[in-house]
Amino acid sequence: MWSRLAMAVGLALAGATQGAQSGALVEIEKLGFMTGCWEGAAGEGRIEERYTPAANVILGTTRYLRDGVVSGFEFTLIEERDGAVVLTPHPDGIRSEHGFRLQPGGDRAVFAAPEHDFPKRISYAPGGGDSLSVRIDGGEGSSEASEWRMGRMDCDRR
Repeated sequence: MWSRLAMAVGLALAGATQGAQSGALVEIEKLGFMTGCWEGAAGEGRIEERYTPAANVILGTTRYLRDGVVSGFEFTLIEERDGAVVLTPHPDGIRSEHGFRLQPGGDRAVFAAPEHDFPKRISYAPGGGDSLSVRIDGGEGSSEASEWRMGRMDCDRR
């Protein structure tokens, strides 16, 4: 009797986990507008970003250029974790201690980590005419923010 009950509970939990993962994978697919290569102005320099999807993750690389020389970089991992879509930044190659969870709804992708010092939100929005806007901010009500507007670039360009 107990083994049948344990098996039924195990199957139910497995189905629920699979359903949650499937939902998260659908959400990752909705981020397809981010994929590709992007470039734009960043202060006195330039920013270049590349997002590459692979089934259940999106990998991103960012490099900041000043006078044609890389002055900073970041890796980004967007993945399903515990039934949610989570963005984990790696500024200068160092993994952030906080994952930013994708917030539901809207025409943009907003990832939030209220426990993080700054930024608390990272958002991506498709723009008109093949462009991408990226914004980081201090959360609801904060005036601290930075935004980059980028156009698509050739991924093979060096």
